[in-house]
Amino acid sequence: MTETLETPATHRRVRVWFGGHPIADHTTSVEQAGQYEEAMRRRFASLRVTSEPVLVDAAGR
Repeated sequence: MTETLETPATHRRVRVWFGGHPIADHTTSVEQAGQYEEAMRRRFASLRVTSEPVLVDAAGR
């Protein structure tokens, strides 16, 4: 699913990458994702950290 203006993402998926392999993968609320992303950037300063919007349906919560 993609994020739209009508249905904004309620969660974000934060991943830490070692080359092409994710070594950490965490999905959380938008509010907590920012804190988690900052912590992972500090902890793994030389690795790529990504944060992507994720739509979570009512059954997936």
